[in-house]
Amino acid sequence: MRQAIIAFLLSAFVFPGMGQLYNQDRRKGIILVLLTNFCFGVLLLAGLALFSRGYYEYFYPKPLTWDVVRELFRYLLGSPFFFLPLSLLLGLWIFAALDAARRARRGAPATPTEE
Repeated sequence: MRQAIIAFLLSAFVFPGMGQLYNQDRRKGIILVLLTNFCFGVLLLAGLALFSRGYYEYFYPKPLTWDVVRELFRYLLGSPFFFLPLSLLLGLWIFAALDAARRARRGAPATPTEE
């Protein structure tokens, strides 16, 4: 039970895939780490592109104040190009945490038989 809690906390609060690596499920852990990094990259690029586009289209002559930034974040969160990668990242993060705890409760992952 303690191993399940540690695996869950690693994947939930440190980084997705760390709980799988703690459970010695290396393949799934590496895949989750790579997918999470890819989602972070897409989210960062989409966020920066939409943020700069929104600023230049709607607020360019004005200086960048906190009120303008707040409006730009509302615009950003309303865009599907930002919301879809964000929801995919959150879903991946939740899956990794729950899978790490479930796998730790079951025991060690199945290892291929050596010939």
